[in-house]
Amino acid sequence: MKTTISEYPNSYLKVELNESEKIIVERGAMILSDGDYELKTKFEAKTFNNWIGKLFGGKSIAYNIYKAKEKIEMIFSPDKNGEIFEIGISKKKEVIIEPNSHFARTNDIDLKIIKKDWKTTLNDGLKMKASGNGKLFLIGYGKIINQKLNPEKEYLVDEDYLVAFDSNLEVKTISRGFKELLRSGEGYLYSIKGNGEIWTQTREEHEMSSGGGIISNIIGIFR
Repeated sequence: MKTTISEYPNSYLKVELNESEKIIVERGAMILSDGDYELKTKFEAKTFNNWIGKLFGGKSIAYNIYKAKEKIEMIFSPDKNGEIFEIGISKKKEVIIEPNSHFARTNDIDLKIIKKDWKTTLNDGLKMKASGNGKLFLIGYGKIINQKLNPEKEYLVDEDYLVAFDSNLEVKTISRGFKELLRSGEGYLYSIKGNGEIWTQTREEHEMSSGGGIISNIIGIFR
């Protein structure tokens, strides 16, 4: 399988599949195919966690699986004005993502909602872990910044702009106080430490954003 992301802005994903190869993509994303394929829709709405992810995190509860019947080229595009970027997943590199950032993935990548207590969920929002071996394609807004962290430093990232981060990093939510939050227009911050990478966006898609959790979304009314 060969994959190519077009230039920004208005990026799209081109996938070249050999016979019997598969790609998993969000529903409604296919633009064209130059050959025949088998289509299956995978529903993940059976568990309570997935419904919670749908309601509070923007998680899809169904994906399309495309299996090539011959050597074909397919083009996929997001239904929003987001930009596509790629992260390689392996046993040594698992990544935590926002549920609504998923766009596509190769067949050997598994996505699971991270189980947390309600207090942590209210502060941080829902997150998903990507594990396995293959390519993960996410959607962000504006420009996508891939930052390799200095393990001797603490990084502060606004909640609405952190899209993904390596699972081995230490990430926690901090606040400078409710009064400052309202006055500045800035939301909660993530404090991030460790040896790894983060991916941030320079814009946010408000109606899709789940960053920072439910409390942050309520506070966002005052921004």
